Amino acid sequence: MWGAMLEAYCKLKTKPKTITEVKKALQIIWGNLPQGPIDKVVKEFSNQATEGFCWSLKLVVDILVIHSNNEILTSDH
Repeated sequence: MWGAMLEAYCKLKTKPKTITEVKKALQIIWGNLPQGPIDKVVKEFSNQATEGFCWSLKLVVDILVIHSNNEILTSDH
């Protein structure tokens, strides 16, 4: 799924420039993914894999927040 999302992101004609635009783009990309492969991946997840996925997703969100905060601090000076 991540590979499919990355591929769709790379095909965007206009890249998002803000966190809000990134969120909107990812929501559109997610909404356009075919449901069959998503169902298959969900069924194959074990509890351990799910915990690892959640940890990875939290890490990505934390990095985006840090990056966003640094951009705000940089633009204030």
